[in-house]
Amino acid sequence: MRRMSTLVVTAAMAAGVVFTALPAQSAVAGTITCDVPAMHQQIARLRDRAARLDHSGDHSGAQRTRSEANALQQRMQWCIDAENNA
Repeated sequence: MRRMSTLVVTAAMAAGVVFTALPAQSAVAGTITCDVPAMHQQIARLRDRAARLDHSGDHSGAQRTRSEANALQQRMQWCIDAENNA
């Protein structure tokens, strides 16, 4: 039973990361539309938050927030590349 609860918690945490990126992109008729300016603003907010966390001494929280910002940066770059290649 413990393995199942760990799996559920892991899935919930993964869903939380996905939901934080939802305002920046939306699915319409099977295609993904990226709002690059909104993604850029969200990346800036995440990096500012990471700096505040680092300054307050929460280095592991800052690292997690930086990782989230880096993942969003990569998704934004994929969107830009897809637009340029379309």
